[in-house]
Amino acid sequence: MDRRPFIKLGIFGLLAIKAKLSLADAWYQFNFSQSKQGYLNRIQTIKKSGILPIIDVESSYNPTHFDPEDFVRTMDRLGIAQSCLSLDSPRGGPTWSDAGNQLAIQFPAYFIPTGNGGIYPAWTSSPQKFLDENIRNIVQQKIPLMGEFEFRHYPSPRQVGGNTNRDVDIPLDGPLGHGLFAFSEKTGIPFQIHYEIEDGLLGPLEKMLSQYPNAKVIWCHFAQIRYSSRSSIYSPEYLGDLLDRHKNLYVDTAFGGPKSIYPLSGEPHARYWANQNAWNKLIISRPYRFLAALDLAGDRMGMFEGWTQRLREILNGLPEKTAEIVAYKAAWKILFNEDIA
Repeated sequence: MDRRPFIKLGIFGLLAIKAKLSLADAWYQFNFSQSKQGYLNRIQTIKKSGILPIIDVESSYNPTHFDPEDFVRTMDRLGIAQSCLSLDSPRGGPTWSDAGNQLAIQFPAYFIPTGNGGIYPAWTSSPQKFLDENIRNIVQQKIPLMGEFEFRHYPSPRQVGGNTNRDVDIPLDGPLGHGLFAFSEKTGIPFQIHYEIEDGLLGPLEKMLSQYPNAKVIWCHFAQIRYSSRSSIYSPEYLGDLLDRHKNLYVDTAFGGPKSIYPLSGEPHARYWANQNAWNKLIISRPYRFLAALDLAGDRMGMFEGWTQRLREILNGLPEKTAEIVAYKAAWKILFNEDIA
């Protein structure tokens, strides 16, 4: 694999550090026309090696516990072409950080600049300020994707019986949701939402999709239902109809494995595994609406290899052309408004 872009920018990154430059000093704006060829070269190199390239559209990281050189080496080994790696909200830190964009400067063929993650504490303690800062910086720096915003999120399995700061309930059709949807409607910049799949939450989602038909919405965690008693409507048929009625809705493929159980309900996280044929049929019929994703985060970087294997298991169950679309072509199209060979 050609590592020349990595080496060149690695040297640049070191020089920048030595000169004590910050992104504010050396102002960074994402330029797709300049970055495009590096992305394409990397995708083609991975394809020629016989591996299906993947664009991971939804992962995040904590910069205080992150080794970027090790991360890109793992990307090379696992065939991850690009990562849309969003910055986790730092505890006690600002509502916006440019740390994520530094990765795109140092490793330009590997990372697609992404807005900060809308999670605890910045999003939940100062949500309007967080949203305003994201919008301002994303416009100024020409970032092509916003991070994942948690609107309805149950405590993660790692928090059960302990800290519940990820138990988030923000109305999707409230002022914050309208601000986010309206921004995407105006600019065409996609954003991601964590929004539990429950009967009572589907109405507000459809309302917002209808009110902002040009907003690009990526609904994270395809077929992840934590309480079956609260979700009687969602099914392959329902989601197919929803996608047909709302051309602005996309779904990412980050969800738990077949043995993943949500502790509070004792039920499987992901309903995909119990009905793979029906869900695969849906994906095959609308492949550009499904985006490959790993959902890595600062507290689970050790899952990189295992979760990539799980994603490849899903892709291997699809026809080759469909798998290519879900793996990287759909992400390319939603992010850059063009098709890729």
